[in-house]
Amino acid sequence: MNSSRVLKEALVHGGMSRRDVNRWLGATGLALASMPAWGRGARAAGQKPMILEWSGYDIPELHPEYLAKHGESPDFSFFASQDEAFNKVRAGFNADLVHPCASQSWKWYDAGILKPIDTGRLSHWGNVFPTLQTMPGVRSPNDEVIMVPFDLGNSSFCYRTDLAGIDPNNESWTAILDPQYAGKLSVDQTEDNFRGVALAIGIKDVIRMTPDDLQQVKGALVKQKELVRFYWESVTDLAQAFRTGEIVISTCWNETSATLMREGIPVKMAHPKEGIITWVCGLVHLGAGSGDETLIYDFIDAFLDPNVGKFLINDYGYGHSNQESFKLVPQERLAELGFTGVDELMANSIMSGAGQDFDSQMTIITEVEAGV
Repeated sequence: MNSSRVLKEALVHGGMSRRDVNRWLGATGLALASMPAWGRGARAAGQKPMILEWSGYDIPELHPEYLAKHGESPDFSFFASQDEAFNKVRAGFNADLVHPCASQSWKWYDAGILKPIDTGRLSHWGNVFPTLQTMPGVRSPNDEVIMVPFDLGNSSFCYRTDLAGIDPNNESWTAILDPQYAGKLSVDQTEDNFRGVALAIGIKDVIRMTPDDLQQVKGALVKQKELVRFYWESVTDLAQAFRTGEIVISTCWNETSATLMREGIPVKMAHPKEGIITWVCGLVHLGAGSGDETLIYDFIDAFLDPNVGKFLINDYGYGHSNQESFKLVPQERLAELGFTGVDELMANSIMSGAGQDFDSQMTIITEVEAGV
């Protein structure tokens, strides 16, 4: 079984998040086996596209329109983090499309390595959620489309409905700072918990925080640390802690509640009254690529196919940028994943787009961990 198929099985059945990929690849030794060498020379113009991707996103089910039209897939190379992908391109790797997230696409734009995308060449663009079409990160500071949104998900907190005592009609981010959950709380050490804590203490704009906001969050994180049983890194470990009742509340992404609900474990993903955070990732077009332009646009368009979205939602547990995709998925499956009322969800989400100071947030997280 090849690496992407192994990863697909892990994503679907084992609760592995895309954010677990780096550790998984390193443990299996598949990262090097699945990546073409960095040092390959420039490709001849007009070749089939090279896609720099997350492992697991190269499977035929995610571009059937392209396969039907051209008979073979593009070439793929893989990365395990956005920084790795960025550094790989800056080091000279010759790719045509890359799959970063909207929160970091301006970094690519500021580096001068992106081409604007002509949405008039995309037959499915009109069905992309309007909120996504206009968000920072999908659009450049000059209002050009620089990323075609593809997959999306939520950052919130999950809780055991039988053990946590939370009113499902009054869910609040303040729960992740509540002393009653001392020793029963787990959180991640990423911007997701950082922004959740910010919302809990009343900061309104958690995408563009001021220096004073950042220091207020640091103080709250220090207090939260006293409540935390463990900081989770793998959603597999998180799910197991929920199963056993070791924890009753944690920051989470959609796949945790979906996995546990399928098993009959009463874990709910909250929709906090302060707002749920939605992340969005997609394809950017590199200016130095040498793939055939028609093939590149055919691949982008194939990613937006609503049937691809149906597969992405059902099998990977992530949302899709084409709003028609959600009409193809049973309501009970959407409910499992927290995607019911998706129009309302999109309208009320805090969109994790460009303009965030990740470096400052991660510095503070590291300082809190070290007791500085």
